[in-house]
Amino acid sequence: MSKWSALQRACVLVALAAALVAAVVGGLAAWQWVFDDPGWLSWHGWVFGAALLAGAAASGPFLRYEVSPGAVVGIGLFLLVPPLVGVLMAASATDDIQSWMRTDKAVTATLSGCHVSGSETLESDRGPIGSIDVYSCTYRWTAAGQDWEQVRRSRDGDHPDGHREQVWADGSTGEVAEHRPVRIGMGILVALACLVGTVLVWGGQALRRPATGGQARRGPAGA
Repeated sequence: MSKWSALQRACVLVALAAALVAAVVGGLAAWQWVFDDPGWLSWHGWVFGAALLAGAAASGPFLRYEVSPGAVVGIGLFLLVPPLVGVLMAASATDDIQSWMRTDKAVTATLSGCHVSGSETLESDRGPIGSIDVYSCTYRWTAAGQDWEQVRRSRDGDHPDGHREQVWADGSTGEVAEHRPVRIGMGILVALACLVGTVLVWGGQALRRPATGGQARRGPAGA
């Protein structure tokens, strides 16, 4: 690659900044969307789109040279995906931890009306091996001085009416939530792995940029 101009060096910085912004707000928007919140319609989604447009615009000065549009898109995804997934998993783990801390009161719920509400596929190292029924029940409990009722998925399958089960509730609002230590742990591990991947990828690009950007192309012999 020929020596980069001042404009190209500035565009590299703009592209990296845009990728960082897109990764952070894109991860938050994806988290909102996963949890049935209109993430792509919130300010997160709009900022994510603006960051992508800024990154695309910053690639313009390179398209006139030997860098193809496909290579630019590939490099952008290579820089964007690890931090975006890391932010998504970190946001999910943080929300689960906050929910766990809010719902710190153990209460007893009475179940009734258990029914099949869906199915889940059983997976193995050789692929799907079958499916199991998923049950939902009407949970009734008392918390924060009020009686509550909610149809929730049953952790242990079908139960007869009157079955009692411990749930975790918020003592001030009566909200109940599941405590998911495995999901929290997996989210933290994936977020840390993505952080390491981001440091390696972005650090490699930062170390590589002066080496490739400052080298001039040799002309043909005798020129």
